[in-house]
Amino acid sequence: EVDLFQLQVNTLRRYKRHYKLQTRPGFNKAQLAETVSRHFRNIPVNEKETLAYFIYMVKSNKSRLDQKSEGSKQLE
Repeated sequence: EVDLFQLQVNTLRRYKRHYKLQTRPGFNKAQLAETVSRHFRNIPVNEKETLAYFIYMVKSNKSRLDQKSEGSKQLE
């Protein structure tokens, strides 16, 4: 279980905006955290694929940001 109530309000708002979650204007931190938590718990995750990707990234000392910069180099 992830305690999203520990996140800052701006982080909760960014998550809400990224996933286009619908809320009423003026939600307080507790309401935002509850909405985000509900959404986060329902995101489907392929555990095998996620673990394999994580192990690959750790062993190769890469981060997700490395992939983005490599992709932009290929476009040049």
